[in-house]
Amino acid sequence: HQASSYSTGLRDILALALRFSLIDALFETEKPVVVLDDPFTNLDENRIESAKKAIETLSEEYQIIYLTCHKSRS
Repeated sequence: HQASSYSTGLRDILALALRFSLIDALFETEKPVVVLDDPFTNLDENRIESAKKAIETLSEEYQIIYLTCHKSRS
């Protein structure tokens, strides 16, 4: 499937997964600080909880700085 056929929220999730895959490929021995600037603005309420859990899991391996402007996303 082409990415354009997915919803904006799903494309955001895919882009985030690709970023972390790229980080894994580029940094084999060290883990960089990852800055996420409101990555879930396009997610609906059903997916935001899963996305926050994913970030929590990723934070066990990466140092993540998570910026958001909306209380429901924090």
